Amino acid sequence: MKIAAIQKRLLALWVVLFSASGSLCFAQSAQKIVDEYVHAEGGAKALARIQTASITGSLTDDATGQSGTYSLITKAPDKFYSEIIIEPHRMIEAYNGKSAWGQDTGADASSDSMGPPHTLTGAVASEWEAAGRYLNSRLADAKKSKFGLQLVDTEDVGGRKAYHVRIALSPRVSRELFFDVQTHLLIREIFPAAAQQQAGSKNAAAEELDYADYRQVDGIEAPYRITLRRAGHTYTVAVLRIEWNAPVNDSVFDFPNSKGRPLPDIQLLLVDVAKNQKAIEELQKQYTCHLVAEEEKFDSKGQVTSREVKEYDVFNCGGDEIRHLVKDDSKPLTAEQQHKEDERFNKEFSEFQKKQAELANDPKKQEKEDERQQAQISDFLRAERFTNPRRERFPGQDVIVFDFGPNPDYKPRKLVESIVQKLVGVVWIDEEARDVARLEARFSETAKIGGGLLASLDKGTNLVFEQTKINGEVWLPSYAEVHAAARVVFVRVRQNEIDRYSDYKKFRVETKIGPSTPVEDLPQPPTPETPPKP
Repeated sequence: MKIAAIQKRLLALWVVLFSASGSLCFAQSAQKIVDEYVHAEGGAKALARIQTASITGSLTDDATGQSGTYSLITKAPDKFYSEIIIEPHRMIEAYNGKSAWGQDTGADASSDSMGPPHTLTGAVASEWEAAGRYLNSRLADAKKSKFGLQLVDTEDVGGRKAYHVRIALSPRVSRELFFDVQTHLLIREIFPAAAQQQAGSKNAAAEELDYADYRQVDGIEAPYRITLRRAGHTYTVAVLRIEWNAPVNDSVFDFPNSKGRPLPDIQLLLVDVAKNQKAIEELQKQYTCHLVAEEEKFDSKGQVTSREVKEYDVFNCGGDEIRHLVKDDSKPLTAEQQHKEDERFNKEFSEFQKKQAELANDPKKQEKEDERQQAQISDFLRAERFTNPRRERFPGQDVIVFDFGPNPDYKPRKLVESIVQKLVGVVWIDEEARDVARLEARFSETAKIGGGLLASLDKGTNLVFEQTKINGEVWLPSYAEVHAAARVVFVRVRQNEIDRYSDYKKFRVETKIGPSTPVEDLPQPPTPETPPKP
């Protein structure tokens, strides 16, 4: 995958337009309940002053009587480290501000050996990123944190009357909160099981935490007894120590260092990836595939306003993806629609082929194109800082994984550098193939064009791009997901796009789609298995 292609997908978000209303809507009654909780905890100002928190305690499995330890460490604005130890088992969950990772003995805890630490992806990674923001916010300002609040009902929790409030941490991540009607303190949290199910957990179930025995620690109310229910187990935690604002090194949250084979220099590796693109493009030309593209648009309340599903045959030319529409809303195109689509596709494909031929026949143009692509990777290398490199398996392949985030020592000179510098995320690279296997990126700050007057991409807008190794010779796209929240001039944009690639086949590239005959005489378009010949 080209670095240029990554930038292209990100920058394409700027031109996405649709009608939507303005800011998020918070239910006032739910906000009032949260405000009362914040006041009972010690006040918004006192909570906002907490930059780090360290909680440790003893832990007992209620069913077996086995004992162990529990710890939770957080650091603003979004880092956390959680650890449960009942020897010989250990469960670690962490988010370091760029990537989520975990380590455990397996979903069924049937093995005494520690599994290797692993970088998390998909729904569970999104859950832990949101958890980091949530734990550090302490609900001191839910509106500023862009958390959605909804009052569900009043319910009984352990014999106590409680307000049930649902909090949306992001479009697909929520938690259920229960506040004591009399004390206004939080007495239960429920984490839905969706993220665990998507992560493939055999014991996927909602996770519950009950809080009791609140005591003041430097003016802040904190629970000293926690009941944790997860994966069929119930644990009782007796908190022994709570510290606010104690020094916490960032290394606490980082992926553990391994003492295995030495790692390459990440910047040099990325340069090699860029240089290797021409060889990859030649292999990509030999393949076609099927693509199902889904697009959802939302109003300001997060309700879906429209949904489109289209299917394409996909071809590549010089690293550029060219799509040939075959179904719209799961329905085959009419003969007339197919004719128009064939003409459009053939024109676009011919233009790309012509561009490639011009570059091949003009060394100066090719040199300028190479310089342009080199400038794009240079923009990325200057604007970002690469940290926490490690070796992992993804899936079934040896890869190098590393985090990236803004380089605070570099002052952007160009718009693209200013945008790129607001990205944080994680990359998986096949060291042998010199290609990107997966990339996750999100905007840690709002990115603006024209000081925000022309356009802006909201903090939290994110991208996932994944490839799979085909025939053991080349990595090709398998999945792409974009969640965009933006404003272009005065128009708000909230949109999800998901692309699923499948059914890769080799074919001859010198082709056109469909015959140039009257619409009423058109046969069915050729399939990838029998590509048309000139």
